[in-house]
Amino acid sequence: MLIPHYSLRSFQLQFSLSFIFFMVFFWTGLTSWATWAVVSNVDYWSMKVNHEVMKMKLNYFVLELKKSRQILEQVKEADIQLRHLLGMKSKKFIIEEEEKGRGGPEPFERSILEKELSKRLWDINEEEIRLESGIILKESQKRLDSYKEIVESIAYQRGLYRSTPRGWPAAGRITSRFGDRVSPLSGEEQFHTGIDIANTRGTPILATAEGIVRLADWEGGYGRLVVIDHGFGYVTYYGHNSEICVGVGQKVKRGQVIAYMGSSGSSTGDHTHYEVILNGRCINPAKYLGAGSLVDDMSLARRLEQ
Repeated sequence: MLIPHYSLRSFQLQFSLSFIFFMVFFWTGLTSWATWAVVSNVDYWSMKVNHEVMKMKLNYFVLELKKSRQILEQVKEADIQLRHLLGMKSKKFIIEEEEKGRGGPEPFERSILEKELSKRLWDINEEEIRLESGIILKESQKRLDSYKEIVESIAYQRGLYRSTPRGWPAAGRITSRFGDRVSPLSGEEQFHTGIDIANTRGTPILATAEGIVRLADWEGGYGRLVVIDHGFGYVTYYGHNSEICVGVGQKVKRGQVIAYMGSSGSSTGDHTHYEVILNGRCINPAKYLGAGSLVDDMSLARRLEQ
């Protein structure tokens, strides 16, 4: 019964016990159904959002794989250009003698391309991702191995350049060349194992390449002799010195003063006897001197600076 405090009429409602139970059960059922419907829809929309996020992630991942392949191709092109510049050939070329122009996309790569063209990159499967990643990993390892090869080659070429005799060991004029000649002392024919460069006594004698001094002492007909081991099979001799400025085991650089010209040993006048030995054989030093046979101190310095 409802009794208003104002002028409205009072009124009365009566319900049976069965109706009240019915309403309670109905309300409970309605609430439960509504709760189930809401929860079901929340799960559905949550799954849908997760699905869209996963698609975006897959698209991004596949595009990053594609970018990685493109970068690796650029690295490969740079590698080839660098090898051409250095005159290097790949191990594959050396083994097979020539690289034939062959190739083509793998089946899974074509499948990825079709999905990209249809804008369904997110549909890529696990096997395709594994195969694409494997190619990138393999190519990355090849580029790393190639980089190590190039670094080793550059280091070798740098060491070879520093160890190869270059330039004149002293300013002066050539008085006796490499090869057969008549001995100035005995008058008999002999093979001259080096070249003789004559100048005034005390003219500086310079190392023509980087190396380690193996001998710095009196040695019979060579007189005061300096022998430098440059590595890579190169050894140089500097004989008939008046004074030696280096010691055994000392490391010298190209252009460093190692002795002074004189006439010690079997000699008819002030000069330096210069020999170049490669892998145990005497070779003509003239090919390492550069242009011209007559140099002064200034041109010698310019040669050694180059």
